Amino acid sequence: YAEQRAKGRGEADILAILASKSRDNSRTPMQWTAEANAGFTTGKPWLSCANNASAINVEQAMADPDSVFHTYRQLIALRKTHPILTFGDYEDLDPQHPTLWCYVRRWKGQQLLVVANLSRTPLSWQNAAIEADPGWRRLLCNYHDAPAQAGTLRPFEAMWWIKE
Repeated sequence: YAEQRAKGRGEADILAILASKSRDNSRTPMQWTAEANAGFTTGKPWLSCANNASAINVEQAMADPDSVFHTYRQLIALRKTHPILTFGDYEDLDPQHPTLWCYVRRWKGQQLLVVANLSRTPLSWQNAAIEADPGWRRLLCNYHDAPAQAGTLRPFEAMWWIKE
Protein backbone atom coordinates (compact mmCIF):
# COMPACT_ATOMS: atom_id res chain seq x y z
CA TYR A 1 0.00 0.00 0.00
CA ALA A 2 2.68 2.46 1.08
CA GLU A 3 4.78 1.79 -2.03
CA GLN A 4 1.84 2.41 -4.34
CA ARG A 5 0.82 5.59 -2.49
CA ALA A 6 4.41 6.85 -2.78
CA LYS A 7 4.18 6.30 -6.54
CA GLY A 8 1.11 8.56 -6.65
CA ARG A 9 -1.58 5.90 -7.03
CA GLY A 10 -4.94 6.73 -5.44
CA GLU A 11 -6.29 4.91 -2.39
CA ALA A 12 -9.34 3.52 -4.23
CA ASP A 13 -7.13 2.07 -6.98
CA ILE A 14 -4.76 0.51 -4.45
CA LEU A 15 -7.59 -1.06 -2.48
CA ALA A 16 -9.10 -2.48 -5.69
CA ILE A 17 -5.73 -4.03 -6.61
CA LEU A 18 -5.30 -5.49 -3.13
CA ALA A 19 -8.84 -6.89 -3.13
CA SER A 20 -8.27 -8.59 -6.48
CA LYS A 21 -5.01 -10.19 -5.33
CA SER A 22 -5.93 -10.98 -1.74
CA ARG A 23 -7.03 -14.48 -0.84
CA ASP A 24 -9.21 -13.18 1.98
CA ASN A 25 -12.20 -12.74 -0.32
CA SER A 26 -12.13 -16.46 -1.18
CA ARG A 27 -11.33 -17.94 2.24
CA THR A 28 -13.36 -18.55 5.34
CA PRO A 29 -12.46 -20.28 8.60
CA MET A 30 -12.67 -24.07 8.61
CA GLN A 31 -16.23 -25.11 9.39
CA TRP A 32 -15.68 -27.72 12.10
CA THR A 33 -19.16 -27.83 13.65
CA ALA A 34 -22.56 -26.14 13.52
CA GLU A 35 -21.71 -24.16 16.67
CA ALA A 36 -20.96 -20.45 16.85
CA ASN A 37 -18.15 -19.42 14.49
CA ALA A 38 -18.42 -22.93 13.00
CA GLY A 39 -16.43 -24.30 15.94
CA PHE A 40 -13.34 -22.55 14.56
CA THR A 41 -12.79 -20.25 17.51
CA THR A 42 -14.44 -18.93 20.64
CA GLY A 43 -13.03 -15.51 19.80
CA LYS A 44 -13.82 -13.20 16.92
CA PRO A 45 -12.33 -14.60 13.70
CA TRP A 46 -10.40 -12.36 11.30
CA LEU A 47 -12.72 -13.49 8.52
CA SER A 48 -16.37 -14.27 9.07
CA CYS A 49 -17.62 -17.83 8.69
CA ALA A 50 -19.69 -18.88 5.72
CA ASN A 51 -23.44 -18.75 6.32
CA ASN A 52 -23.85 -22.47 5.52
CA ALA A 53 -21.75 -23.75 8.43
CA SER A 54 -24.79 -25.17 10.21
CA ALA A 55 -25.34 -27.61 7.31
CA ILE A 56 -21.85 -28.01 5.83
CA ASN A 57 -19.14 -28.77 8.35
CA VAL A 58 -16.57 -31.42 9.25
CA GLU A 59 -18.65 -32.92 12.06
CA GLN A 60 -21.60 -33.43 9.70
CA ALA A 61 -19.40 -34.88 6.95
CA MET A 62 -17.76 -37.36 9.30
CA ALA A 63 -21.18 -38.53 10.53
CA ASP A 64 -22.55 -39.03 6.99
CA PRO A 65 -21.31 -42.25 5.33
CA ASP A 66 -22.23 -40.80 1.92
CA SER A 67 -20.21 -37.59 2.36
CA VAL A 68 -17.32 -36.47 0.19
CA PHE A 69 -15.07 -37.06 3.22
CA HIS A 70 -15.88 -40.79 3.30
CA THR A 71 -15.71 -41.12 -0.48
CA TYR A 72 -12.18 -39.70 -0.40
CA ARG A 73 -11.23 -42.14 2.37
CA GLN A 74 -12.47 -45.00 0.19
CA LEU A 75 -10.59 -43.68 -2.83
CA ILE A 76 -7.35 -43.36 -0.86
CA ALA A 77 -7.73 -46.94 0.38
CA LEU A 78 -8.43 -48.18 -3.17
CA ARG A 79 -5.41 -46.33 -4.51
CA LYS A 80 -3.22 -48.24 -2.06
CA THR A 81 -4.62 -51.62 -3.17
CA HIS A 82 -5.24 -51.00 -6.88
CA PRO A 83 -2.19 -49.52 -8.68
CA ILE A 84 -4.29 -49.00 -11.82
CA LEU A 85 -5.73 -45.92 -10.09
CA THR A 86 -2.27 -44.38 -10.37
CA PHE A 87 -0.55 -46.09 -13.29
CA GLY A 88 -1.44 -46.98 -16.84
CA ASP A 89 -2.89 -45.39 -19.92
CA TYR A 90 -5.77 -42.92 -19.70
CA GLU A 91 -8.43 -42.60 -22.39
CA ASP A 92 -11.24 -40.05 -22.18
CA LEU A 93 -14.27 -41.81 -23.67
CA ASP A 94 -16.49 -38.78 -24.25
CA PRO A 95 -14.37 -35.61 -24.06
CA GLN A 96 -17.03 -33.38 -25.64
CA HIS A 97 -19.83 -34.23 -23.20
CA PRO A 98 -20.53 -31.19 -21.02
CA THR A 99 -21.56 -33.04 -17.84
CA LEU A 100 -20.29 -36.62 -18.15
CA TRP A 101 -16.73 -37.50 -17.23
CA CYS A 102 -16.12 -40.98 -18.51
CA TYR A 103 -12.68 -42.53 -18.90
CA VAL A 104 -10.87 -45.84 -18.90
CA ARG A 105 -7.42 -46.68 -17.56
CA ARG A 106 -5.48 -49.73 -18.74
CA TRP A 107 -2.52 -51.22 -16.91
CA LYS A 108 -0.97 -54.70 -16.88
CA GLY A 109 -4.05 -56.40 -18.30
CA GLN A 110 -6.47 -54.59 -16.01
CA GLN A 111 -9.05 -52.00 -17.00
CA LEU A 112 -10.68 -49.37 -14.83
CA LEU A 113 -13.77 -47.50 -16.01
CA VAL A 114 -14.84 -44.32 -14.23
CA VAL A 115 -18.15 -42.62 -14.99
CA ALA A 116 -19.20 -39.42 -13.23
CA ASN A 117 -22.19 -37.14 -13.60
CA LEU A 118 -20.92 -33.60 -13.02
CA SER A 119 -24.36 -32.01 -12.94
CA ARG A 120 -27.37 -31.48 -10.71
CA THR A 121 -29.65 -33.47 -13.04
CA PRO A 122 -29.86 -37.23 -13.64
CA LEU A 123 -27.95 -38.47 -16.67
CA SER A 124 -28.59 -41.61 -18.72
CA TRP A 125 -25.60 -43.50 -20.05
CA GLN A 126 -24.82 -46.94 -21.42
CA ASN A 127 -21.66 -48.98 -21.77
CA ALA A 128 -21.96 -52.10 -23.89
CA ALA A 129 -18.64 -53.50 -22.63
CA ILE A 130 -19.78 -53.65 -19.02
CA GLU A 131 -23.21 -54.99 -19.87
CA ALA A 132 -21.83 -57.74 -22.14
CA ASP A 133 -18.85 -58.85 -20.04
CA PRO A 134 -19.41 -60.38 -16.59
CA GLY A 135 -15.71 -59.86 -15.84
CA TRP A 136 -16.41 -56.28 -14.82
CA ARG A 137 -17.25 -55.59 -11.17
CA ARG A 138 -18.18 -52.35 -9.51
CA LEU A 139 -15.34 -51.13 -7.36
CA LEU A 140 -16.89 -48.02 -5.83
CA CYS A 141 -19.85 -45.70 -6.02
CA ASN A 142 -20.55 -42.57 -4.01
CA TYR A 143 -24.17 -43.70 -3.55
CA HIS A 144 -24.58 -46.85 -1.44
CA ASP A 145 -27.77 -48.01 -3.17
CA ALA A 146 -26.46 -47.76 -6.73
CA PRO A 147 -27.33 -50.39 -9.33
CA ALA A 148 -24.48 -52.66 -10.38
CA GLN A 149 -24.73 -51.85 -14.11
CA ALA A 150 -25.06 -48.91 -16.46
CA GLY A 151 -28.22 -46.85 -16.53
CA THR A 152 -28.99 -43.48 -14.98
CA LEU A 153 -26.49 -41.57 -12.88
CA ARG A 154 -28.01 -39.42 -10.17
CA PRO A 155 -26.79 -35.86 -9.62
CA PHE A 156 -23.04 -35.89 -8.93
CA GLU A 157 -22.98 -39.69 -8.87
CA ALA A 158 -19.72 -41.40 -9.79
CA MET A 159 -18.98 -45.10 -10.31
CA TRP A 160 -15.76 -47.05 -10.72
CA TRP A 161 -15.66 -50.50 -12.37
CA ILE A 162 -12.67 -52.78 -12.68
CA LYS A 163 -11.88 -55.73 -14.89
CA GLU A 164 -8.92 -57.75 -13.65
